[in-house]
Amino acid sequence: MKIDFYFVDKEYIDYLKEIEINKRGFTCVPNIEYANREKFVYGAVMNVNGINYYVPVSSKVKSKQDNILIRDKNNQIKGSLRFSYMIPVPSNCIKNLIIDNISDNNRKILVSKELAFCRRNKDKIMKQAIKTYERVISNKYPPLNQNSCDFKLLEKAYIDYCNNKT
Repeated sequence: MKIDFYFVDKEYIDYLKEIEINKRGFTCVPNIEYANREKFVYGAVMNVNGINYYVPVSSKVKSKQDNILIRDKNNQIKGSLRFSYMIPVPSNCIKNLIIDNISDNNRKILVSKELAFCRRNKDKIMKQAIKTYERVISNKYPPLNQNSCDFKLLEKAYIDYCNNKT
């Protein structure tokens, strides 16, 4: 699978949210629907036991230890990758974002710049994904765990989803 931007199936996102809410009382699975457009993810940023993870692309531009700020070639911040909210996604639940199909030209340019950054920084992004994953599953950073997806819980949900959908 090539590294790209993708939309994630709403039914699958709702499923992950429900699993996390039932276990934790809240969810960090990212929203993918907004009033005027769908949110997309970048990936796959890592593979854990055959499970591909995708990281949400956000308009939030606050620098944090578990984010990477997306910058254009002039070093202007365009968005961020939020690794504490990355999720495991089956390949049948993703659909390529086709940049040429974006009707708003300014948005098309922005998304093109974001993808170009991600492709230029693929290795750095993958290293950050693994680092965040290991920090979260170690349970050594309580504030991080409270503001991150429960990766192990979502991996189990991913497996159950795949087993029930085939």
